[in-house]
Amino acid sequence: MLTAAIRRAATVRPDGWAIISGTERTTWREMPRRIASLASALNAAGLRPGDHVATLALNSPLYFELMLAVWWGGGVLVPLNTRLAYDELRYILEHSEARFLLADDTFRATAERAREAVESLQGVIVVDEDHRRGMLAASPIDDAQVALEELACIFYTGGTTGLPKGVELTHSNLAFAASNMQRDLRHDTETVYLHTTPLFHLADFGIGLGVTLAAGAHSFLSHFSAAEVFSRLRTDGITHLQLVPTMLSMLLDAPERDDSLLRGVRTISYGTAPISPALVDRVLNAFQNVRIQQFYGMTECSGACTCLLPEWHSTSGPKAGKLTSVGQPTSSFEIRIVDEHDCLCETGTVGEIQIRGPAVMRGYWRDPQRTSDTIKDGWLRSGDAGYMDDEGFLFVADRIKDMIISGGENIYSAEVERVLSMHPAVSQCAVIGVPDERWGERVHAVIVIKPGYVATPADLDAHCRAHIARYKVPRGYDIRTEPLPLSGVGKILKNRLRDEWLSSSKLTP
Repeated sequence: MLTAAIRRAATVRPDGWAIISGTERTTWREMPRRIASLASALNAAGLRPGDHVATLALNSPLYFELMLAVWWGGGVLVPLNTRLAYDELRYILEHSEARFLLADDTFRATAERAREAVESLQGVIVVDEDHRRGMLAASPIDDAQVALEELACIFYTGGTTGLPKGVELTHSNLAFAASNMQRDLRHDTETVYLHTTPLFHLADFGIGLGVTLAAGAHSFLSHFSAAEVFSRLRTDGITHLQLVPTMLSMLLDAPERDDSLLRGVRTISYGTAPISPALVDRVLNAFQNVRIQQFYGMTECSGACTCLLPEWHSTSGPKAGKLTSVGQPTSSFEIRIVDEHDCLCETGTVGEIQIRGPAVMRGYWRDPQRTSDTIKDGWLRSGDAGYMDDEGFLFVADRIKDMIISGGENIYSAEVERVLSMHPAVSQCAVIGVPDERWGERVHAVIVIKPGYVATPADLDAHCRAHIARYKVPRGYDIRTEPLPLSGVGKILKNRLRDEWLSSSKLTP
């Protein structure tokens, strides 16, 4: 049970900071009582062990403590992506059978709207500062001490069929993942980790658990900005950062850049997209004392399953060739490459990446068929294509699931296509990722309009914004009247559409 890490930290480092975030300071000695009091207040509101508790909040010490309090009270966390549209949030609340919704004041209106619409919700608690003080005054309760094999979280991830799927992760799954993060990122009692990416993403969530295992300190940004990162480097003494390559570039290009502050950072981790050799050189020159590490993984394996260690972040010499890989399997994970018949591929041959280890999910919530299709004989079928070299480095060649990664956010084309197909003027649609200098990729839609109908990009844009998160809305539209190209089995040939876009973009000055 993950709450044991909180009690351990209070024992081994009672006077060390647990939270050092802007003006907030909390020691590890104080943390167990604070969390136990918050859990007591939730218990008084009706929370019982096993209840599913959805959370909708921006990064903050409050959000972090509430998540831990849900576990202390025996609940199951359902972290909600704050960037989703209301319809998407309502689907997750209903599908997860959430009994409680905890929200911060930013999402009060959304929470109240959900209170009226979602039948399973027995309670909606909007926690502002006044409410927080009242909860912290509650008499603390004992830790529920949930068994390791019990469900800890349901993380929702984009669905290839157009609807999100709930990934069931146990306390054991997350404990293994947190242990890997603590070791690989060298978290210790001197660590001060800045949560720059949202806690509802497993990448940040998992690293945060590793920091807690090490009795390190947490700092939080509600929104990323280069200026605020530099401010926290100055006031909080940040030692560890997680930044996607886009964020790294923004930090190095910021007018507030202060290299004297960058020299205090010990570790930068990144994922979601490869890093260019030029950016590696810029980071090493600016930070000087930093270790750079890349992780590859997915929600279904509790986060990272491979790591490209700092010594392989080299742009010249014998180790330079590994920079295009995502590293080697982390401890407790096995990775294999198989063909369409689940036969092992030879070294250097592209096939499906499959993953096995104790951090692999229990399954998909309320979807036994998809679970059995995805986990075969203990091996998680990633849906990604790649190959391994003779030193065990994994190279990701393509994303079989047709996922777009834009600014560090995973966007499944099927989700966007489902919404576009609801528009009365749309006959056919295909959503593809196209290169973007700032965000890595951006969403592009190719639309066929029904005879007699008219739809402009503005019409389609407004339709999408009403149903899905803003970051998923296409940045560009190609509106056609002729049918889209199909394969022999009737599937839209997205590769051809991408090639057409690339050709036309080269022709455009």
